[in-house]
Amino acid sequence: MNRIPVRGAGFAAAAVAAASLAWGAPSSSGHAAVEGVPSTLSAAVLVTAYDVRTDGAAAELALLHAARLQTVHAAQQRAAQARRLHELHLARLAQLRAQAAQAAAERASRAEVRPVAPGTVRALGRQMAAARGWTGEQWACLDSIWTHESNWRVDASNSNSGAYGIPQARPGSKMASAGSGWKTSAETQIAWGLAYIARTYGDPCSAWAFWQSHSWY
Repeated sequence: MNRIPVRGAGFAAAAVAAASLAWGAPSSSGHAAVEGVPSTLSAAVLVTAYDVRTDGAAAELALLHAARLQTVHAAQQRAAQARRLHELHLARLAQLRAQAAQAAAERASRAEVRPVAPGTVRALGRQMAAARGWTGEQWACLDSIWTHESNWRVDASNSNSGAYGIPQARPGSKMASAGSGWKTSAETQIAWGLAYIARTYGDPCSAWAFWQSHSWY
């Protein structure tokens, strides 16, 4: 008769109990009544039978676990890649801001800001930009962008891209978030444009540096 090693007796006993519960209820004599298996089988035989019955489930659980680990690993790789791209984007913006600041300093050293006629759309733009702290060089950068984009015309439109208004929002309906009168209101268009520049580039000179490289912002 096969004997169970002493060190495995605890496991064998547990396996026998589990096998008894899985295969049948205890008989009146106190022995497990295993369907199709004589109650006189030794513990070693029951353990072997139990191991065979459970190997398939264990293998399936192992495969499921491996698949889960692979999914988690792939998600971690995607997250790491997204972080790297975000860091590169921030570094590029910082570089553009530095370039814009240098370019603005060079412009300031050789030319004055264009005069602004009172009561014009440009005057309103300068006032609203100043409320954000964008004066001097920052105002000059903003003026350069919107002079190139729309020449400060409220109804400026681009039939090819669908861009509209002073900041050339694309599509123009985006500016509805700043006010219902976005089609005709210079104040609404300027408010939207300033918010867009702050959100996307941080300040007008960074936006202007990007515009000089790409002819759009």
